[in-house]
Formats: sequence, structure tokens, C-alpha cells
Amino acid sequence: MAHDPLDIIAESYRGIHESTQIMAQTQLRMEATQRLALRLQGFALVLIGLSLFFAAYLVYQHGTQGQEHAAHTQALIEMLRRTPAP
Repeated sequence: MAHDPLDIIAESYRGIHESTQIMAQTQLRMEATQRLALRLQGFALVLIGLSLFFAAYLVYQHGTQGQEHAAHTQALIEMLRRTPAP
């Protein structure tokens, strides 16, 4: 262990330098993680949007088929009314 004040100061600066490097590396990793998180959020939003669009399409199809079914039923009733009884 060094007792010279300059050696103590130099050792302290080396420790500070190592800590600074570790903090810089950690910050770079955090930034990369944040970029990945943003990409995943964007992808999730796209999937949610597509799901909502598909759900709206299914609701539209259901409504259209319901109206079409009602029209076919009405046409069948009219055809049966016009058909003479045996």
C-alpha cells in the first residue's frame, strides 16, 4: 500500500476513471435497451391497430350478413305466399 500522497491521489483518479468508464458503458446499454423498447412498442401498436381494423371488419360483415339474411327471408316468405297451395 502506497503512503506517498501522490500515489494515493493517482490511485483515486484511476478509480474515478474506471467508474466513469463503467457508467458510460452502462449508459450506452441503457440507450440500446430504450431503442429496443420503442421498437417493440411500435410493433405492438401496429398489431393493436390491425386487430382493431379486423374487428371492425368483422362487425361490418356481421351487420351486412344480418341484413342480407333478413332480405333473403323476406323474399322466401313472399315466394311462399305467391305459391299456390297443393
